[in-house]
Amino acid sequence: MTASFTVVMRRARLDPLHAAALVATGSLVIYLPIYLAVAETRLAAVPLAELAMQAIFQGVFVTIVSIVLYGRAILILGASGGAAFGALVPALSALFAIPLLGEWPSETDWLGVTLISAGVYLASGGPLLGRKQSPSI
Repeated sequence: MTASFTVVMRRARLDPLHAAALVATGSLVIYLPIYLAVAETRLAAVPLAELAMQAIFQGVFVTIVSIVLYGRAILILGASGGAAFGALVPALSALFAIPLLGEWPSETDWLGVTLISAGVYLASGGPLLGRKQSPSI
């Protein structure tokens, strides 16, 4: 789905803010009625402060800000370069687990972090060591 979103956004030349608005509105229209129709939903029992905090965090930061930044990356790096950064999620999760959870990656995990990072670097157009780059005109 992310790959489809990336290609559609690039082909349609959507502004990142417009893409975020479309995704947020579309998700609300599609998902909220289904969520409310589920019999075990206790949305009305959730304290308003917690509901507001989750709405702001999930609705604004996770959805809107991340889609705007992702859209900006697509505009700057192109579809393939911008999409490559999605692969960094597992590597960054492993690195953030060190200070936040006190969990250290195993040797295999470190190998994965290294390979993922190198792949993203190469996919996003990073220069190879030892190769001369053609001068920019």
